[in-house]
Amino acid sequence: MKAFDLLLDADDDLLVERNDFVIDAADAQHVDLLLRTRPGDWRADPLAGIGIARYLMAPYGPAQASELSREATIQLERDGYQILAMDVHDLTQASFNVERK
Repeated sequence: MKAFDLLLDADDDLLVERNDFVIDAADAQHVDLLLRTRPGDWRADPLAGIGIARYLMAPYGPAQASELSREATIQLERDGYQILAMDVHDLTQASFNVERK
């Protein structure tokens, strides 16, 4: 089942077309926001968020990849996603293949 939500533009502002908000499938947007935001960023759910920037700004090796994989698994599953495939060993080519349960 796909999640539908208000879409955001490239600047994370609400996407507006023909003077109206755009609502469409938003699973990719949800995963992206979950990856980019940190715990505490979401008032409604202070535990939500992975904060991938901290992995990008520090040395990254197998231990960090394992930590990120664990954190992403926890966060994605608690947001209602089933992880079909995930590769975070090289952050320049990281991939997440998920579907909503």
